[in-house]
Amino acid sequence: MKQARRKPTYGAAVRLARIAAELYSRPYGWKFKDILAEFDISSRTLLRYVRAFREDMLDAHGAPMIVVVGEGESRALRLAATIGVPQLSSYDAAFLYFGVSVLTFLEGTVLKEGIEGLWQRVYGKLLPSQQGKLSFLDRKFYTVPYAPKDYSGYNDQLDTILRALLEQTTLRIDYTGVGGKNKIHEFDPYTLIDYRGGLYLLGYSRLARKILYFAVERMLSVAMVLEQDGQPARFSYPRTHDPASYTEGAFGIVDGPETKVELLILNADTETYLKSRKLHPTQQLIRRRDGKLVITMTVRGTAELENWVMGMSPYVEVLRPRELRRNVAQRHIKAAQLYSH
Repeated sequence: MKQARRKPTYGAAVRLARIAAELYSRPYGWKFKDILAEFDISSRTLLRYVRAFREDMLDAHGAPMIVVVGEGESRALRLAATIGVPQLSSYDAAFLYFGVSVLTFLEGTVLKEGIEGLWQRVYGKLLPSQQGKLSFLDRKFYTVPYAPKDYSGYNDQLDTILRALLEQTTLRIDYTGVGGKNKIHEFDPYTLIDYRGGLYLLGYSRLARKILYFAVERMLSVAMVLEQDGQPARFSYPRTHDPASYTEGAFGIVDGPETKVELLILNADTETYLKSRKLHPTQQLIRRRDGKLVITMTVRGTAELENWVMGMSPYVEVLRPRELRRNVAQRHIKAAQLYSH
């Protein structure tokens, strides 16, 4: 004969409700020993509560909503819905939000909409207690972009580029190159790069027969290349492709001949500023006998370095190479002439 279940008291009902509510803020479960200590109850009483959860707290399919996990000292109560589902912490969500905030220059594009949609889905799956910790997140994490490009008018291009990247399809790009000349490239896209608030597509141009960078804002049109049957033309993604290898050694993304560079730092504030930053993987800081600091590096191409030196003037002097020193000097002369009258 089945033994009749003890009728729950008011105190027991309150404890059952508190345990169930607490589990929503404990996605990894609540250990038996901690529950016993929290409510000052016996193991026998807790087992009665577990039986009640198993038999009376069921979902729409008749399965228990609260289950026992672990064994021995590790036994715990846990919400069945959290088992097998990766749990995000409020820290995980905060990290994601900060990543979203860094990409403010993508406002008005499919990229920003996709990232914000992901954030909303992640936030919606957090427990109420976790969401509470994320109050005022837009004020706790804030990004000040530096002269970012505006991509709000390039949504169609970006949408096509994203699909081509994921589906490995060849693009036909009408591109404005150096000198304002337009060329049509059949282009296998390998990597979309964010560089200093700008978007660049790295891939293989069949017209140039080499790997190139294309600035998104210089693309007049972007379309899929279609086969005779009307299906997009696909390419095999090169297994050995590494985007880092195309920027390694360059001062930025503009490549060029390998060049040894020496820069003299002319004041203490600039020295402090530069010592806290890694300008280039090969950089070395050398203290001269007169106490001034020299930065040396070996770069592939000096076009972007020249612009950087101009922006740091008059606190950085190019010592070598001569050509870079001469170019910077000539640009300073022209700039000074603008303000000579």
